[in-house]
Amino acid sequence: MTHTPPWRRVCDCRCIFHYRLPRTTYNEPGCACTITCATQPLTLLAHQQGRALFLDQGGDLWHVPAMANGTWDWDNATKINTRADVHDAGLVIEHLLRQAANVLDTPTD
Repeated sequence: MTHTPPWRRVCDCRCIFHYRLPRTTYNEPGCACTITCATQPLTLLAHQQGRALFLDQGGDLWHVPAMANGTWDWDNATKINTRADVHDAGLVIEHLLRQAANVLDTPTD
């Protein structure tokens, strides 16, 4: 079985904006994709901070705020920049997520 990167997969979570389409941006107005959507890249749920952290297709760290009832505020998803309060921790998390992605992408015997 070959690995298909998330940005080449089609939405399977019934988001009215992306359903059955690829999703290459994460902060489009009207997006209702979930963290479990096939288009969602490797994600770390950070309940302590009320958000999820994930790598985009370029390997940059993004975050999406959590909302009530297990939904996500995709309109406010954004790349973590150098002025963010979590930037230093974000560098470590980004590195670890990249390592995890590489391990998961490596074929096993």
